[in-house]
Amino acid sequence: MSEQRVVAVGTPPTFRQQVARALDRAPEDVEWMPTVSAAEAVIGDTSKDPSVLVLSPAIKEPDAFGLAEYIGRTSPATAVLMVRERSMNGLLSDAMRAGIRDVIDLSQGADELREALDRAIVWSLNLRGVRDEGADEKANRKGNVVSVFSSKGGAGKSFLACNLAAAIASEFKKDTALLDLELGVGDVFAHFGKESTRPLQDLLAIGDRAERDAVLEVGTLLTGHLWGFATPGGDPAGQNVPGEAIGKVIRSLSRAFDHVVIDATAQYSDPALAAFDLSDAICLIASLDIVSLRHLSLAMETLLSLGFPRGRFRVVLNRADSKVGLSAEEVQRVLKVKADALIPSSRSVPAALNRGRPVVLESPKTEVAAAVFALARTFAVGSEANGGRRKLFGKR
Repeated sequence: MSEQRVVAVGTPPTFRQQVARALDRAPEDVEWMPTVSAAEAVIGDTSKDPSVLVLSPAIKEPDAFGLAEYIGRTSPATAVLMVRERSMNGLLSDAMRAGIRDVIDLSQGADELREALDRAIVWSLNLRGVRDEGADEKANRKGNVVSVFSSKGGAGKSFLACNLAAAIASEFKKDTALLDLELGVGDVFAHFGKESTRPLQDLLAIGDRAERDAVLEVGTLLTGHLWGFATPGGDPAGQNVPGEAIGKVIRSLSRAFDHVVIDATAQYSDPALAAFDLSDAICLIASLDIVSLRHLSLAMETLLSLGFPRGRFRVVLNRADSKVGLSAEEVQRVLKVKADALIPSSRSVPAALNRGRPVVLESPKTEVAAAVFALARTFAVGSEANGGRRKLFGKR
């Protein structure tokens, strides 16, 4: 890790030594900037942006949040850590929204700083690796990639990913891959009445396979034109997969398939961030309850702070006709977003899941299936009209 550039920001100057000790480096191997303004000046001024900026307890919260937002726009692969001498007392959510990757409470001991620095360096290294390799290969990619994300459980993330993939495959007869990033869970297969039997090693091996037939061998044919890629439930190895490895898997799938739909994790994990970076669109799904909507708002702010463009987001409101005292129109007005899809409630959804069939295949004439098919057309038709790559969506 010695080649990674770490910058300590803020007084006293001895904070530099504190960071160096945590990394087991010599003090001169860690740069020091006395102020936030000085730190901002180094971004974009050199050929290599920092991997990590570590903000001392002397940096006030507003300055720390402002720096993190600036870094998110200008150097999204730089991790910002904020060090405090005591608990944040409720400010942690504000820090995360600003784009700060971790907040270290020194009252918990020196190990917390060391572990946070190690995580941040690995995260930056993985994200830079995904972006650098992705830039070289985008021109050779064939399939369009769509990720589905919600940090709130129960919003319908897996439901949308599975039904969206099934809708694209069935209506347009295009070979489609469905990738489950909840490694060690494999829930997407349940929507098709199947179980994954492939170990994690087989899934990750896709990243080294160039031949389409070799990739297909690792997948499971779920229905016509649709292959699933997941690991079995209960596999503890799925907890620590680097984003770089998942990036290679996604690139291989996008070369082998016309479309790739990804059921991302419910956390801002390295595999999820790698998926978002390689996606043509990121579907952010929420239901009509205040907690789910807060998660939606936070997800948009967080991803923007990490450098993902707003034009890549697609907002989906699930169970949008629920009579819960909050309408889809009110949500769009308050959050200042336009929903790209309004999916109604339907008893056919859990019924189809219990029968092991996506609702778009089990009950294609229902309103909920029609809403998913309409969303699927925006991806499949837009892909064909624009040659299948980044022209799929324009800015709004």
